[in-house]
Amino acid sequence: MQNQYNWPLWHWHFEASSICTLKCPRCPRTELPDTLVQTQLRLDFFEKNFDLPDSIKKITFCGDDGDPIYARDLIDIVAFFKERNPNVSITIITNGSYKDDIWWDKLGKTLNSQDEVKFSLDGWDQESNSKYRVNCEWDSIERGAKALRKSSSAVMGWDAIAFGFNQEHHAYMKSLAQDWGFDRFQLTKSTKFGSKYSHYNDDVNSILEPSAEFIPTGHRFERDITLLTNRQINNSEIIQANLAHLEYTRSLYQGNIVPLCFIGTKGMFVNSQGYFIPCCWIGNRYNHNGIQQFLKPEFNIQQQGLENVLNSTQWESFIAKFDSMKECSEKCAKNLVTEEYATSW
Repeated sequence: MQNQYNWPLWHWHFEASSICTLKCPRCPRTELPDTLVQTQLRLDFFEKNFDLPDSIKKITFCGDDGDPIYARDLIDIVAFFKERNPNVSITIITNGSYKDDIWWDKLGKTLNSQDEVKFSLDGWDQESNSKYRVNCEWDSIERGAKALRKSSSAVMGWDAIAFGFNQEHHAYMKSLAQDWGFDRFQLTKSTKFGSKYSHYNDDVNSILEPSAEFIPTGHRFERDITLLTNRQINNSEIIQANLAHLEYTRSLYQGNIVPLCFIGTKGMFVNSQGYFIPCCWIGNRYNHNGIQQFLKPEFNIQQQGLENVLNSTQWESFIAKFDSMKECSEKCAKNLVTEEYATSW
């Protein structure tokens, strides 16, 4: 397949679904409800465009707007990629609510030790988790996590955001994660608080914002990971792919940024409508990202096919204005993109 702009085809990030059962206050589906389009990618989309077993090393299922477990065909899509390349590394990021044990058992049997399922859990019971994960269902999360652990060798992660309501409970949350069979506990330091953005200084922020030690100094989320078991993914091949693309991108692009979208760190983003957007940071619906420039027929894989989209001459103007894009200059500035920065998400 032609790839004239040298996109890092090895890592793809799919928003399999923009559907979600939750109403998290810092999610664009809650903050920008008027422009939300609820849809999903079906199995035939992947069969027609992504039968690339020799190219793809990593796939991430996560959404700017939705949760992948609410995509009707998710298990079939995972099976599609695994049948073609059992060694492809798949990551699924989910809130974990409202699926039964049978569904989780079936998903688990399609995954192997190269894969990871991350549950986004910010509390330790229904009441606490609901303070941010509004409309979650804790009982189904617990049953689902335990069913997945029983059926699968995949790595399981408990991913928590540091909030004011949970900052005194991280140790207990870790112990609960261990009891449920999780392999790692990740604490994310978010920027979406009033101390970073004044429009968040409201009643909700007073509940959510933690003390300063749990807020990053820059404009990218920071993550602290605690390993709970010896079960971990062998990601040496993925890291080497990252580093190779990092050196190539540094030599190729001489502006004020080192664009992660050409390195493969975050994965090339395809949203639930089939639009290819270089990364999810510029793919979300907040106004400063200029998302409208990508919502054109020439960038829609469902309409044009993958090869035509990747090689559209429209990408030349996008690449030429990297330095002037707010998200790119904040997240991909040269001084930030070290080897560690470029090999982690």
